[in-house]
Amino acid sequence: MRLAKKRRWNTIEEKRIQQEIDLQVYINRLVEQDKTRKIESLMENMTVEESQQQEEIDTIENEHQKKIAQINGIFAQIDDRRKKRDVPDVLCGKISFELMREPVITPCGITYDKQGIEEHLQRVGHFDPVTRSELTQEQLIPNLAMKEVIDQFLEENPWAEDY
Repeated sequence: MRLAKKRRWNTIEEKRIQQEIDLQVYINRLVEQDKTRKIESLMENMTVEESQQQEEIDTIENEHQKKIAQINGIFAQIDDRRKKRDVPDVLCGKISFELMREPVITPCGITYDKQGIEEHLQRVGHFDPVTRSELTQEQLIPNLAMKEVIDQFLEENPWAEDY
C-alpha cells in the first residue's frame, strides 16, 4: 500500500515538475516572440536612419535579454522545488501510511498515528498490530518528540500537507 501511494505521489510530482518546466519554456518563448515583433515593427518603420535603427534594435534585444535573465532567475530560485519531494517513511503511520498528525507511542515503543491505532483497536481488537501484544487506548502516550519532528518537517515542506 505504501509503495502504491509513493508511486501515485511520484507520478503527480513528475507531472508538476514538467508543468513548471513547460511554463518556463512558454514564458521565454513569449518574450522572444515579443522581441521579434518589436524588431519587425521597427524595421517596417524605415523613417529613422540605419544607425539609429540598429541602436534601437540593440536596445530592444538588451531589454529582452534582461527579461529572460529575470524570468530564468525566478525559476532558478524555485528550482529546489523541482527536486522530487518525498515524505520520510519514519513520519508516516504504520497503519494508514499517511503523514502522522497526532503520533502516539505504545508500551512496546512503536509509534502510530492516533487515529489509525484507535481505529484498529476498535475494529480489529485490543492488540498492537506489529507486535501482537495486548494494547488498550489508555496505554497510548502522545509522542511529543515525533510530533515536534513532524511539525518542523511540515514547516519546512508545506507541500507535505497534501501528501
